[in-house]
Amino acid sequence: MIKDLDVVLVVAALITGAVLIMTQLVRLWRAGMLHKTIREAISRDSAAVPELLAGVEPEQRPAGGNDDRTAMVLIALGLALLAFAAVQGDMDGIRNLGGAALFPIFVGLALLLRQYLVKRRERQG
Repeated sequence: MIKDLDVVLVVAALITGAVLIMTQLVRLWRAGMLHKTIREAISRDSAAVPELLAGVEPEQRPAGGNDDRTAMVLIALGLALLAFAAVQGDMDGIRNLGGAALFPIFVGLALLLRQYLVKRRERQG
């Protein structure tokens, strides 16, 4: 049973990695083709250059707009793990699940702190 689970986890990790790599390669290929088209249009003094440059999408930077919702979900997940550990009643289970529950709770608290600091900075500046 455990050997089967190991194989499934390894295959899932490999497929996930392959999908992420392919996504990045497609993005790089698309950007390269666009740059090549723009370079050729500029070298030919084409009238379409402004239209091509207008079509270039600016780099999207994460704004962190959903940090508060993500934080609440992570904190709720951590609290649910703690509650599940308490229901089990086994001290080893409480210790193990309690330790696992700290990770999403702390990440959620860090996201809430970040959200608070960003809003405070926006109010000051």
